[in-house]
Amino acid sequence: MRNRRLVNAAGAGLFASTLMLGSCYETVGEVEEIQTFRIRLISVNDADPPSKDNPIAPNTGERDDSFEIEVEAVGGSGELKDFEGYVRLTIEPGSVVSVVDLEDNSTEGRNLRLRGGKGKARILATASYGPTRIEVEDLGYLPAPDGETPACANGKNDDADEDVAVDYPNDTGCQFADDDSETGGTYAAGVSPTIHYELPSIQDVQGTGSTTPYAYESITINTSGEHEVIVTRISKDGFYATDLSGQEAGFNHMFAFSFSTPRNLRVCDRLTLLSGTVSEFFGFTEMNFPSYESLGLIKGDEDKCRVPAPVVLDAETIIDPTAMEALESGLVRIEGYHVSGKMGPGLALGGMFGANATNCDFNGDGRVDFESDAEGSCGNLCSDDPECTEWTSFVARGNYKVAKQVMSGMSVIQVQTDGAAGFSPVANRGATLTSLTGTLRNFSGGNLNWTIDARCTADLVCQEEGCAKEVSTSKQACVDLRTEDDNDEGSN
Repeated sequence: MRNRRLVNAAGAGLFASTLMLGSCYETVGEVEEIQTFRIRLISVNDADPPSKDNPIAPNTGERDDSFEIEVEAVGGSGELKDFEGYVRLTIEPGSVVSVVDLEDNSTEGRNLRLRGGKGKARILATASYGPTRIEVEDLGYLPAPDGETPACANGKNDDADEDVAVDYPNDTGCQFADDDSETGGTYAAGVSPTIHYELPSIQDVQGTGSTTPYAYESITINTSGEHEVIVTRISKDGFYATDLSGQEAGFNHMFAFSFSTPRNLRVCDRLTLLSGTVSEFFGFTEMNFPSYESLGLIKGDEDKCRVPAPVVLDAETIIDPTAMEALESGLVRIEGYHVSGKMGPGLALGGMFGANATNCDFNGDGRVDFESDAEGSCGNLCSDDPECTEWTSFVARGNYKVAKQVMSGMSVIQVQTDGAAGFSPVANRGATLTSLTGTLRNFSGGNLNWTIDARCTADLVCQEEGCAKEVSTSKQACVDLRTEDDNDEGSN
């Protein structure tokens, strides 16, 4: 690889002499003095660029936004340089969909040709949010003419003798397989003025489908103005929060995975900052490595707690994937369901389940092997039985089935009640639960994907030992506000 294939017009004579000598040319003269690219943002979606006080809505990938820009190659003193060649356009955050050269309406992927150091383009881009910038960089990319074999795909070394690498991707001067030059660029770069998008809300980050539109993106959530984001649960591995502005439409809840119990945070706190990396964990949208700041309440302020009332799930909602996605990580409640009647360590040989015999791990290795005819068949039969909770799964994760007879048959969902430590699901097989409240989790494996996790004893109401005896309001249930002299250091 040689660093530079483009020569300005002032050096054309030297360029011609170099060609006549039959060797690859290198950068000389003013081109080496290019320091950056100046980008002028002319319009956004055919209107004036948005201001900081009037940003445009975040782009969740469902639309293309249009940007008209002018680009100039400049030197160290800001003077225009006579650059001839292509530059690469990107947008951060977001993705460039297309670039149209407004000089001749041509397209070369995400590249723009500069003539005499200048170029003008219309860019379509998607999935941008928050402070956004368009970036320009000289990679030394020269698209091959149609119908001709590119230098980076011709099986020959087109570089100087000391460069032995051949073609893309071996030669680092080749940006792509259709690059017609094995020499690299100056790698000079420039960025546009800030394009002002709103920060995405929890609703934007969740999306309206089964996956987030911002997977693996580092996101700061909008927690200002109408976006009142309230902590609804503290768990041993993170916390749950709800944006009160999205209660009617749903998709307004988020789990932040912090690997351990988060410090200095309580149920009822209002988050004033929430940021982290968004990902999907087996179908469950979560924010990893969260950073957060909050405004908290103290004891005596329970009536100011803004935790929303849980959504009561009916049988139709439980089997509706879209309706359940809208409630993912939110507080929900079921009423009148009973604990599965079959749940115990005894082996269910031959698929014969009993009250104390639902163990399909016949070889005792701690798991149900679905490639084994016997264990797999046993596991599937238990899965199909609304009264059966497979013992190995229960021991591993604490999840168990609850069921309720409805007009259409038996309504079934999984629950997890470790938060109500005094309640034993095994000892209370078949017991009816007046109500069970908790946060809603999704796991894409198996045929029961949704689990309600009780936060504390107050979430589990029944007449058995270990239950609360009456339903608490959302301002009371699992709420433990700070004292005035408690700074929460090292606690939740």
